[in-house]
Amino acid sequence: MRGSLAVILALAACGGTSRPNGNSGMDAPSGTADGPGNGSGSGQQGCGGVNDCYSVYAHSNTTLYVVDLMAKTLQTVGNFNTPMSDVITDLAVAPDNTIYVISNTAIYTADANDGHTTKVGSLAACGTKGVALTTLPNGDIWTGDFSGALCKIDVSSGTPTVGAPVTMGSGMALSGDLVAVSDGTVYGTAYKLSDGTNMGTQMSNVLVKIDLSNGAVTPMGATGYPKLFGTSFAIGQVFGFTHDGTGKVVTIDPTTGASTLFATFTDPSTHQPISFAGAGVNSLVPVIE
Repeated sequence: MRGSLAVILALAACGGTSRPNGNSGMDAPSGTADGPGNGSGSGQQGCGGVNDCYSVYAHSNTTLYVVDLMAKTLQTVGNFNTPMSDVITDLAVAPDNTIYVISNTAIYTADANDGHTTKVGSLAACGTKGVALTTLPNGDIWTGDFSGALCKIDVSSGTPTVGAPVTMGSGMALSGDLVAVSDGTVYGTAYKLSDGTNMGTQMSNVLVKIDLSNGAVTPMGATGYPKLFGTSFAIGQVFGFTHDGTGKVVTIDPTTGASTLFATFTDPSTHQPISFAGAGVNSLVPVIE
């Protein structure tokens, strides 16, 4: 399990939220508006005229938040309400805006209005256990573990199945997450398996590009941050979410891996720094906005 605090954060790319048409859940937070994340930017506020805005989500376990990227503000949305023993380890957003979340044993959908989950089905492990999740622009769902395994999840039959693992190359494994963007590029935060606990790339996770067909890894550069358990993408940058108890979110240059502190978030109820366990964005998010 990647942490005891389990908070999900919906981080609105370009400052707006995107929700399916017809949803009548909670009122839109200040600075945001209901609207479909269909690539048109329709219904998005706080985007500064930028098209193709999509909501960026992140989480730990129990609470869904929405963040305006421009204002750097966070607002509570709701809870997952999964069984206490089934901790959510990551999430991904499909091209049709379906939010998928996984635990060590199951895959769920999560409601963008109030965060509650609906179980899709049980999952076999990908390698040791699934801790990373992304969708691709074609709708495929992939997961990964801490030991270098990458697996496709098929939900088309109604009974989720996990494909045979593809092994990450260059002796690397995911430190926390994957995120795909509209041109098919898949980014991940990774570390070298040869580095011991709290050493080397575990103290400074590496931004990588991953070819899911064969596991080939292209290191982009060290981030300077540990435990980046969540990755997302917005306004031409990778966003990294820390699980080190600091509540820090960083922007990562997709060409160099260099990181800059974006904001530090505390839970509005406990006022404690959020320990993030995952993140995600609609895989149709553009590479450059």
